[in-house]
Amino acid sequence: MSKNIITSEVVVAYSQCPRKAYLLLYGEDFGDPHDYVHIIEEQKCANKVQYLDNFKRENPNIANYDGTQLKNSKFFIEVLLKSDNLEAYCDVLTNVGDKQCSYEPTIIVGTYQFSQEQKLELLFISTVLGKIQGETPVAGKIIGMEGRRLNVKLENSYKILTPYLNTLKEWMVKSAVEDPPVILNKHCQICQFQSFCKEKAKKEDNLSLLDRMSSKSINRYNKKGIFTLHQLSYLFKPRRKRKRKTKVSVQHNLELQALAIREKKIYLQELPELSRSPVEIFLDIEGLPDRCFYYLMGLLISDEVGSSYYFFWADTINDEEKIWRQLLEKLNEYPQVTIYHYGSYENKAINELSKRYSTDCDLIRKRLLNVNIYIYGKIYFPTFSNSLKAIGNFLGASWTSPDASGLQSIIWRHYWECTQNLKYKQQLVAYNQEDCQALNLLIHELSQIEEIAESCSNIDFADQPKKYSTESSKEVHRVFDIITKSAHYDYDRNKISFKEIDPKENIEKDKNLSERKVIKRHQKKIPKPQKLIELQPILTCPKHLNPLQESNKLGSKRVIDLVFTRNGVRKSIIKYWGRKGYCPSCEQYYSHPNISKFHRRQIYGDGFKVWSVYQRIALRLPYKTIAKNIEDLFNEVINHSTIVSFIKELSDSYVETEDIIIKKLLESNFINVDETSITIQGSEWYVWVFTNGKYVFFRLTESRETTIVHDLLSKYSGVLISDFYSGYDSINCRQQKCWVHLIRDLNDDLWKNPFDLEFEIFVLEIKNLIVPIMETIDKFGLKKRNLKRFQKGVENFYQRIITNKSYISELVNRYQKRFIRYRESLFTFLEYDEIPWHNNMAENAIRHLAKQREISGSFFESPTCNYLLILGVMQTCKFQEKSFLKFLLSGEKDVDKFKSPKYFKKTKPVSLPKTNNQDLTSI
Repeated sequence: MSKNIITSEVVVAYSQCPRKAYLLLYGEDFGDPHDYVHIIEEQKCANKVQYLDNFKRENPNIANYDGTQLKNSKFFIEVLLKSDNLEAYCDVLTNVGDKQCSYEPTIIVGTYQFSQEQKLELLFISTVLGKIQGETPVAGKIIGMEGRRLNVKLENSYKILTPYLNTLKEWMVKSAVEDPPVILNKHCQICQFQSFCKEKAKKEDNLSLLDRMSSKSINRYNKKGIFTLHQLSYLFKPRRKRKRKTKVSVQHNLELQALAIREKKIYLQELPELSRSPVEIFLDIEGLPDRCFYYLMGLLISDEVGSSYYFFWADTINDEEKIWRQLLEKLNEYPQVTIYHYGSYENKAINELSKRYSTDCDLIRKRLLNVNIYIYGKIYFPTFSNSLKAIGNFLGASWTSPDASGLQSIIWRHYWECTQNLKYKQQLVAYNQEDCQALNLLIHELSQIEEIAESCSNIDFADQPKKYSTESSKEVHRVFDIITKSAHYDYDRNKISFKEIDPKENIEKDKNLSERKVIKRHQKKIPKPQKLIELQPILTCPKHLNPLQESNKLGSKRVIDLVFTRNGVRKSIIKYWGRKGYCPSCEQYYSHPNISKFHRRQIYGDGFKVWSVYQRIALRLPYKTIAKNIEDLFNEVINHSTIVSFIKELSDSYVETEDIIIKKLLESNFINVDETSITIQGSEWYVWVFTNGKYVFFRLTESRETTIVHDLLSKYSGVLISDFYSGYDSINCRQQKCWVHLIRDLNDDLWKNPFDLEFEIFVLEIKNLIVPIMETIDKFGLKKRNLKRFQKGVENFYQRIITNKSYISELVNRYQKRFIRYRESLFTFLEYDEIPWHNNMAENAIRHLAKQREISGSFFESPTCNYLLILGVMQTCKFQEKSFLKFLLSGEKDVDKFKSPKYFKKTKPVSLPKTNNQDLTSI
């Protein structure tokens, strides 16, 4: 290939791998294209001949393109377009406009389904065509196998091609271009440079040797100075052992994979727990993904006697239903047996075939077991990928054909369809059988790992690596462990004992201790009351609303409470008493509600609860610290759960307050929304905050899906102010995106890329646009009459800098896309009065929770919901500059109606009345 010409092949190669494009552009020759590529080209040629023959019969007046001008003809076929250093071949050009020169391209491909690479090829042809005819086509067509066609809209897609072409042109201009780095990816398996790149990657110990290593991950590690797998393996850090068992999301750890390869060991994050049975079925299905055709279904049935292999073969697509029903019939002979498979392909095939042929496969789906769930993120074999072939080779499985793979099976099937040679069918059946046998071997190995993990030297635990020692050093370790465990503050109660204790003695001691233990519930003795409050008896029955009869029975309750005065707070023990009323209908005695509201063990009043909750919510003190403060200041001993119950009781009483806050918020002109993650028992949950600078409330959700926002704002007619999280984009109301987030991103990227001149100019244009707007806001406030004059400047900015502009810098292209995407929501604040241009209110409201998250680390779901409700009330008081503590003590439910007093209302002490009534003194 000429060094001075860019073709569609080079452009498509650049989208797959820049190195491949470089080798093609500079004419490097490393062998013929892969067999699969040859097959697609053969199918393309056959499809092209058939399509063009029909096209010529239907359109006899077809002109030949002489390489100069496109005009005076409705159609051109087999056109080679050239413009400057660009060259593109097009199968058909069709004149679609009133002008003489307004053509759209059509290309013919050799596949049944259409790929992104084919659309990119069409886009490149359209670009070259646009340079020749002076106008880029709006649309084009792709013709696939069996007459399938796809109409592609091109009008807004040309910007995708621009950075590719700019880079390729730079390569041609420069005398010496640095060889792009090797990055192995999914396209390598059909690339003619595959063996060369793999060999180089192995010499470099390249990070991309790992199957799950993406380009983003490589860049992230490179910034840290990590360029090889050997270096990567030293980054792995075992997870800390948690006291509680928590749900941990399963993720593949690249660093641990590199460690397994370096140490040549199997590393376990989690032991496999397989329930084996005497009879087991292993399933493997072969198909042609491009045609959605499944032609070979293999079963290996293993029992106590041995294993038997069955396969079902389809000569044509018409035989697919037949082999599908044969497979079901065979599987139904073993109704309770688990069906093992590897990967998601078999599950997808069964779902598709059951829909295609209207068969009920619910029972079979329940029996399917993807063995990969025991491996992904849990078991790390010393292999570059988790494919069955890679793991099978490590475990000792073998395949008759050394190049056997899913891609090679497609090639064999194509050769069989063309030649009907039995050799290719036998290769496919053997490959299918050997896959089933490899899966059987893998299941056996997983069972072995479960049994021998502790003793086998080739298996280790990722989070708690095995410790090896000699017999003589074991005793040293034992003694030293005893010393270190005893070296804590209550040493006198835990004397060091070097005597080795028999486990049986420990069991007997534990039994004796458990027999001696007698569980006694602690009953707190409340001292003599300092204040006595007499309550009048109630007059009507709470159930029947009948008048109650007077009785001599007395009801009472002693309560420990806190009294808040102008100069401080003191403990007070209050005794509520009053006569009970009797209801003849239900034959029960009823005390006054102020007595009956306290359950039997509840001894703390509202002031005590409010003070405890205030310490937790407002001051962010840990539960232990609050309990210690209460003991030191008020001589009251309470535990962790009591404070949690205080928060629960208080949150229940302020549900009405939250409803008022939500109602007022939905009536406002704008709402700020933001979210942050918190850990709930080891799993990542999300807290959402909604505020307008006056009212605040929070919600907890298990995922980051914006369902909660959609539900809340389904009928909202104001403006939603948020960051650039894409989940907010689909909410049906006017939106304003936060400029602080955008400016922060621009500033950070400018610091990271100081020599990107194009990006620097781009940022300067944004600065020149936004600074005058901010100065006006600073001087006159958020008034529409002062801001609407900037709308013309915004339109001008988009025309000059954003719309239909092409840039070389990836950073500029990324921000250009963001400006286009959020065109309607970046400048909403110019159209309304008092609409903020940032999301600082939401961030300010959620900051308190973020600090609490740093202190607490992990939370529980139910207490967190109660905590968030009270936190919303607290932040509402804060935004309205009202005392949160005084609001809680006031008993008011509406923050707007509450007027924060300067001092606490002083409570007058009440002395106990002197009386000779024995019933009264005995209360």
